[in-house]
Amino acid sequence: MIFDILFLPIVFFIGLITSYEDIKYGKVRNKWILLGLIWGLVIIFSFFVWYFIASPISLFYYFDVLNSPDNSPAPVFTVSLVYLEKIIINALIALAISFLMWRSNAWAAGDAKLFFVYSLLIPLKYYWKSYLPYFPSFVLLINIFIPILLYLLVRASFHYFKSVYFWLIYRFKIDSSKTEKYLKIKVQKKEKKESNRGKRIWETVKNMMIMLVFFIGIFLFFGLFQQPIKEYTSIDISSWQMFIFAGLIIFRGSLSKFFNYPLVVKTIIIILIFIFGYGFIFSPQSAWQIFYQSIKIMIVFMIAFILFRKLIDFYILKTSIEKIKIDEIKPRISLTEETLNILKEDKEYYDKYIDPIYPDGLTVKQAEAVKKWFEKNKEQKMETVSIYKPFPFVLWMFLGVVITLILKSSLLHLFIDLG
Repeated sequence: MIFDILFLPIVFFIGLITSYEDIKYGKVRNKWILLGLIWGLVIIFSFFVWYFIASPISLFYYFDVLNSPDNSPAPVFTVSLVYLEKIIINALIALAISFLMWRSNAWAAGDAKLFFVYSLLIPLKYYWKSYLPYFPSFVLLINIFIPILLYLLVRASFHYFKSVYFWLIYRFKIDSSKTEKYLKIKVQKKEKKESNRGKRIWETVKNMMIMLVFFIGIFLFFGLFQQPIKEYTSIDISSWQMFIFAGLIIFRGSLSKFFNYPLVVKTIIIILIFIFGYGFIFSPQSAWQIFYQSIKIMIVFMIAFILFRKLIDFYILKTSIEKIKIDEIKPRISLTEETLNILKEDKEYYDKYIDPIYPDGLTVKQAEAVKKWFEKNKEQKMETVSIYKPFPFVLWMFLGVVITLILKSSLLHLFIDLG
């Protein structure tokens, strides 16, 4: 209870104030991050010091201050060093994951730092139903993203069916000549967009096949080696399976670039050949069963994932994009891919003054560089540019914190139990 008393009030304070400021100002101020970091480290360090001085101070209090009899009980209240070690390891892994997700453009720097602070401050007992060794805050990560994904899926589905409904009304209320003209215009626009479609499709299919083989290799590894590893090392690696899959999905953009290196591909192929060979030689029946189940699971997953991505892209196109005047471009706004592709046509200028683009939005220098480029290239005849509307991710992160404190488990674990 002492950790609840010391940590939970500051967790709720930081969660509420950062959510408010993110909605109102679109940013997370570092002073709240520093408050949580300093608060957590001071308390942890204090408990560490108290561990070594608790016994003499307690004995002094009982026998010298209270003058208790020599044979009276003298309980010593302290915190296990193992528990403090688990808190630090969990926070350090959270810091590393946050940094990697920021570098992979999965979330903004402020969001990454806030997740690290939450991981440091939330007592470990709130993960116990879905506890992951070394990194229990993976539960918090799941509880942050599942509500967001469900929300986006529902909203995307609503807007998609709404769009289909209005298209059908439009389709059946006009005469055939207008329909043909409409369809002809659509085909012409489609032809313009399909100039590089074949190359994009090939790249997508290639990456999907690589990921499919990679996932099957992971399934086989866990299916074949999980029990031997547990027997000889007493390490249960089963809990890390979902963590690895989540990492592959989150960092898929960086991994697809990573797979372009021939040495990396050759190394992965050699490892996979070893796993497949070991399985089909020493345990062919289990290997075939795992192989068959893995293919089914991954095909269903990829189809669902592609449909989900399409729905989300549609939702973003319909609801999360707005146009602003070029002179209104300012720091922290996020340009759409369409706008960035226009800027990338001037590769030298883009690489020198604009690249890289992070989820935090444009920096002061980048915003000025973008405005200067459009002013210099007036032949583009663009008076406005497309930007993404801000998304209150910090509020959803705080919702994930609340869900974790209530459930003491992940939503994924809850769905599995209900199923």
